[in-house]
Amino acid sequence: MTEEKSFPRRKPSKLTTIRDLSPDTSGPVRIMGIVVDVSPGLAVVQDIYDDVKKAGKIQVSVEQALELSKKYLFIGEVTEKTTDDGKELRLNALIAHDIDALDIALYKEVQDLEGKVTRTVSG
Repeated sequence: MTEEKSFPRRKPSKLTTIRDLSPDTSGPVRIMGIVVDVSPGLAVVQDIYDDVKKAGKIQVSVEQALELSKKYLFIGEVTEKTTDDGKELRLNALIAHDIDALDIALYKEVQDLEGKVTRTVSG
């Protein structure tokens, strides 16, 4: 007889922009960003899903090595860290997936179409 393993289901992560994050953000989030500064275990990421003029930056804790100026999709939990300058938000990334080849404009268009279809079907 084989033993079945069960894995607890995780909450789906919500695609968001960095400027929409707050200390009250709960659950996992997805952020699309470009690495603007990197050191072992930590990277500063600028949002690429948001408007360029409004794009925010956030420090991301990661276990894997990231490359400077590459685009990644990060999935993780938002935490608040106290520093000498006050409190800052940080993303503890469980996953950092390379999306350098992804066409962001096309991706946004597909997301908009998906939203329109969902609204049409549901209501």
